[in-house]
Amino acid sequence: MKSCLYLLFQERRIALTPSSLTHGSYGYRFSDPELQQLAQIWSLGWDEQTTTLYDWDGTNRRDRGKYIFQYTTAGKGAIDIEGTTYELTPGQAFIVNIPGDYRYYLPDHSDKWEFMFLTLYGNVVESYWNQIQENVGAILHMPPDAPPVSYVHQLLESAANKEIANAHQASGYAYQFTMELFHYCSTLEKGLVQWPDAIIAASMYAKNHYTEEISPDDMAEASGMSRYHFTRQFKAATGQTPIQYLTSIRINKAKELLANTKYSAEEIAVLAGYKNANYFTKVFKKQAGITPGRFRESHKHL
Repeated sequence: MKSCLYLLFQERRIALTPSSLTHGSYGYRFSDPELQQLAQIWSLGWDEQTTTLYDWDGTNRRDRGKYIFQYTTAGKGAIDIEGTTYELTPGQAFIVNIPGDYRYYLPDHSDKWEFMFLTLYGNVVESYWNQIQENVGAILHMPPDAPPVSYVHQLLESAANKEIANAHQASGYAYQFTMELFHYCSTLEKGLVQWPDAIIAASMYAKNHYTEEISPDDMAEASGMSRYHFTRQFKAATGQTPIQYLTSIRINKAKELLANTKYSAEEIAVLAGYKNANYFTKVFKKQAGITPGRFRESHKHL
């Protein structure tokens, strides 16, 4: 069955590398009716808003039958739902239906609102969205390592690399994200411990800047806490020290690049946030138990 794709992208920041993402949005328009009824991607992106002109009213939108997931990565936003205002800080997401009785916007007291978003449609998405809203609510609190957040990161990288190429592939991504979100929200019902906002801000800073020469001091500054208190609180919340957390982000990115690209060890070292290949190899071997070369060789057949 043939499908038709229209890809729209607006780039707003730096040129793309495999380890960084630009601010921008991607729109997908597929014509396969069966997949449209099941689950499909409408749009996704990573955006930063700095003006109060950013204001969406859920009762006055034309693109009906859509379902939005929006996750705050920096700054502060707000959403009014049925007369109640919720402040959206890093680590908080909302899910809403189009149309709906809500309004989300950049409030007057906020300098910026940076967020990732994913808009889906389809009967499966509608069913699970409604269940999540009924059981947990429209406001979700999740750390940047939460599977739904990581999945949106992966989708953004795939979109930026033009890897979302057909309706069946996009439908699979939409379905998988919906299942990830529903499963995660099921754990929220069981009282999953949430990270404090300051720790989420620090961890999100590490995820957004791991390719740069950052340190635990920079993470502490992003949290708004002193280095001493930050280190204790971070270890208590995440089970890792700040440097262990930062190292795990970099090594996981290196593993991904080793398994899926032909970049040299020197190139991967830089893309993962290390100054040189020798130090990168030393850290990688300590974390993974094997050298980068052997890791790549073991993943060739996969």
